[in-house]
Amino acid sequence: MSAEVGAWEPGGKLDEAHAHALDRASRSTDGAFAIDDANCLREVVRASAGERARLFDGRESERLLGWLRALTLAEETIAGCEAGAKSPVIALARLLRQRGDYPAELTAWIKSVSGNRFLPYGSLMERLKG
Repeated sequence: MSAEVGAWEPGGKLDEAHAHALDRASRSTDGAFAIDDANCLREVVRASAGERARLFDGRESERLLGWLRALTLAEETIAGCEAGAKSPVIALARLLRQRGDYPAELTAWIKSVSGNRFLPYGSLMERLKG
């Protein structure tokens, strides 16, 4: 009996399967995610910033809000989704603020459910750079 183990490579391509997993995960209110969705969320967190931007761009703000909430909960509940200052939540929050679609109460919610001190604004050093 042989078992074949594939290699996991961070920074892979994100596609519509990831978008659908984010959609399903955005319906979770407690951070309980299906295993397949958890794996997709982990891939989104570990993807490059450019690859995530490609996935996020052009999506409706309401959908992105759900994704932001799902990824915030994922960081707390899925091993391997801890991202610190490189969290995709920061990019989503920035994009929503640029659009004028960032709800006033969202920061308080993020702080109440997340232990990531960088959410939702990112690191001070990164903010001072750009």
